Amino acid sequence: MQQGPPGFEENTSPELLIIIALVVLCLGFVLALVGRIAWKHVMSFIGGILGGILGFVFGTAVGGLLVGLIVSMLGAVIGSALFVFLSHVGLGAVAALLTYIVASVVVGDAAVSLILAAVAFVVTVVFVEQAIAVVTAVVGGLLVGLGLIWLDVTDMTVVVVAMLATMVFGAALQLTVIKDKKEVRTGAVAAAPVAPAMPGRMCPKCGGPLTYVPEYNRYYCHRCQQYE
Repeated sequence: MQQGPPGFEENTSPELLIIIALVVLCLGFVLALVGRIAWKHVMSFIGGILGGILGFVFGTAVGGLLVGLIVSMLGAVIGSALFVFLSHVGLGAVAALLTYIVASVVVGDAAVSLILAAVAFVVTVVFVEQAIAVVTAVVGGLLVGLGLIWLDVTDMTVVVVAMLATMVFGAALQLTVIKDKKEVRTGAVAAAPVAPAMPGRMCPKCGGPLTYVPEYNRYYCHRCQQYE
């Protein structure tokens, strides 16, 4: 097996190292393929736990055990939603920081670097679903490479190709899923059922004939001058 962190290999059996490497390898594949879904659940779970704990401590201190339990449940809900939101903002901040560092090296102008960093932040937050998909695919690919190294794959060409293939395939798959979901939602709205015109339908108020207006998908009474 390849050398792990200092003292890691010396204190771990070869069989356990193989198991750990396989777990890291599988985790990398899962993260690359469905990391966007896992990201939300993990952040929501962490936020819920922290919010619940803080709510219970505060509520118990103010009004006793019953109030603590009630505030704990409320804090869990708020913390869950807040952590998902903060994770999006945090991802935008990381993208902005990386953009600023790269732009500072390439461009060398602080003002231009700040502008590019701000653009990266806004774009990342607006397209946060796509950003999470790409980031989790990249991290998943890195874990796959690490797992292969720990499995004693000495050919670095194989490791690099596996990493890149996992990143590209994972990102493409997650982005395709996002696109398909948006198309399904758009199609569902566009394909909303339209009431067919019913000749001879009468107004329930005046008894006069109703005219079907396809544009509004409603019936109009010319006598009452209003839609049914």
